[in-house]
Amino acid sequence: AYSCSCNAFATHQQKQSLHGQLLLNTELKAQEEDFVSTSPSVASNSRRAWVAAGLTAVLLNNPLPANAVRAIGGAEVDCRAAGNCLEIGELDGAVGWTWGGKDRCEATDPRCGPNGKLMDSIPSGEAVPDTMGLKITDIATLEFGIGTRSDAEKVTIKLGLYGQNSPESVKQFLDFITSGLRTTSELVFENGMGVESMPVALSRGGILAQIEPQKRLDIGIPSQAASYARSKGKNKVDDFLPQPRPKAILNEETVRPRNAAGLLTIPAKGIGWGGTNLESDDEAYESSFQITAAPFEGKDQRVIGQVLDQESMANLARLASLPTKKGFKGVIPGQNSGPPLLKVTLTGIEVQSVAGN
Repeated sequence: AYSCSCNAFATHQQKQSLHGQLLLNTELKAQEEDFVSTSPSVASNSRRAWVAAGLTAVLLNNPLPANAVRAIGGAEVDCRAAGNCLEIGELDGAVGWTWGGKDRCEATDPRCGPNGKLMDSIPSGEAVPDTMGLKITDIATLEFGIGTRSDAEKVTIKLGLYGQNSPESVKQFLDFITSGLRTTSELVFENGMGVESMPVALSRGGILAQIEPQKRLDIGIPSQAASYARSKGKNKVDDFLPQPRPKAILNEETVRPRNAAGLLTIPAKGIGWGGTNLESDDEAYESSFQITAAPFEGKDQRVIGQVLDQESMANLARLASLPTKKGFKGVIPGQNSGPPLLKVTLTGIEVQSVAGN
């Protein structure tokens, strides 16, 4: 079993973008105060609506819908009180978007849905997918911690892998979630060559990176350098060499369509080839694999396994229903995907082979 505890780090590009957002937010706040001082009878809800409308008009040149809201979680409140939102990667908290927050459900409540509204009940999940005659050769159990507090909720998802039908893809997945992938020269690890490096492994720095609410989970490692620094108890390590994308897997087709909830998929060319493929080597593994929470179209992913039991399907539905950070998307109708509002980390990984394999 492996365990990890990971913090999100803003990239240089994010910090530059955030700086501009913070300046704009400050300017809008000043305008809001001027507006309120001349209109003392304006209610707080109206002030929030005015600021939201102003931000949308400036950035998007598009009117703000009356029902545009965003969930506000404990992590944002905590980092604002501590004054370290930017340092720990809580970008929404750093920008300070709080309008509508008092009307949102608490993100730690299992019934708090992706839109910040309380659901009638905790999601029970879809039925366990049929194996379609595909043989399960290995079982990987992933444990996720929801939130960063000591009493964080833990959920597990048990995955069965189609090692007989997708041998190269399954081997790559197993290496990635355990010992890690090495794609640089072995000389880097044997002699150092003046740099620091380590295999890229889900057990070191793996998180639930993105949620498409009630549709799919996207899991990976946002930054190899940040993960390595944390493993050394540091904020930053100079001369770190990340693992580049591995050689593309081109000789295996997907063994089944993504036509059910509970299917494990990797990018069509293999782990490391998710996202836009324009990411730096350091960020190449942010979208390493996905788990569907509903039938999903598209040929950008290859199915290599599935969820095995109903408890795991319920936990999958729980994760897929978490409130998400929306950033600018929070004021654009219909765009709800994003990182979970409560940070979700990989806290345990266990792998076992099925008898006879």
